[in-house]
Amino acid sequence: MKLAWQQIPHYIISEIFCTSGFDGVVLDTEHGCYNNESLYMCIQTITLKNKKCFVRLTEVNKTMIRYCLDASVDGLIFSTVESVEQSENIHNYCNFPTHGGTRGLGLVRANSWGKSPNLTGKKPLLVAQIESEKGVSNLKDITNFNFDYYLIGPYDLSMSMKIPQQFDDEEFMLKIKNIYDIIGEEKLGIHIPSEIGGQINKYKNFGLLALGMDTTMLIDSLKKLEKY
Repeated sequence: MKLAWQQIPHYIISEIFCTSGFDGVVLDTEHGCYNNESLYMCIQTITLKNKKCFVRLTEVNKTMIRYCLDASVDGLIFSTVESVEQSENIHNYCNFPTHGGTRGLGLVRANSWGKSPNLTGKKPLLVAQIESEKGVSNLKDITNFNFDYYLIGPYDLSMSMKIPQQFDDEEFMLKIKNIYDIIGEEKLGIHIPSEIGGQINKYKNFGLLALGMDTTMLIDSLKKLEKY
């Protein structure tokens, strides 16, 4: 699965991304400046275009999780998953009791405001973002919760190792190998904001690729135009 990454909180950006050959869009609420209304409108736009919609959340926040799932997102990406406690809370808040969780049921967009014969709707895809040394150390315990994907955050992972953006560093590559050896290709993903030094080719066989970023795409395009 290949996803575009959106930080600018506007549904027109979402709509433009949906004209691409990408499978879907990630709405990044960690580093974007979304409010509830702009986030909801972007979710509506993406899902109505029949693309996968993921929201990246900074914290394991029950209210925001419910808000996004009720709005009918396809999946949630959780930033900096590092512990069993976080993983357990994620699964409790995201799943209905029929799937082992504690999520409450409402008449919401996800079930067509109560008109759907199946009120619980689709089961969300849950993605644990592994982007710290602690997360790598605890990865085997985290996998006991059987997330759908495990997404490497290379910038924060390299920062936690005190070698920011040194993606070809031997120590960094060893950490990537450690993650790969535990997860394998099919359920492993990575976010690469821009194509620097052939990074995308290294990971093109991963099951989940989050590529680019609306902000960096604008900057890169402006740089090219500045040459004229």
